[in-house]
Amino acid sequence: MEITLSLLPNQKGITFVDQMIHTYMTVYDLPSKREICFVVHELMINAVEAMNETGNNEKKSIELQVFYLDGTMKITVIDSAGGIPNEHWEDFLQLDTDIITFSDRGRGLLFIKNMVDEIWFKNVSEEKFL
Repeated sequence: MEITLSLLPNQKGITFVDQMIHTYMTVYDLPSKREICFVVHELMINAVEAMNETGNNEKKSIELQVFYLDGTMKITVIDSAGGIPNEHWEDFLQLDTDIITFSDRGRGLLFIKNMVDEIWFKNVSEEKFL
């Protein structure tokens, strides 16, 4: 089963994806529903926040792809916020106890890293990042 969505980078897009992925996981009775819903939610928040930081989002969208086959799920989020420079990818996935804050933001990728089998980043172009 494969789903591809194109969404506006805003709260409504996040809410729609939250509801859609929950329904998808429930209808197909897939394992780890709660964890997958959390992972997709955090990925969408990161994409929306990144795109909001770049501005000019009226004509831009976030693409979400969910693919499930034989017990393997692949989730891809593509935004046009420019991405994370290659040399900083590992920095986003490390826990630095010297800079831990009690902020609600900034920990999503760290949580995701510890919940999935593999996480990767790819700069597709100067704008597109997945």
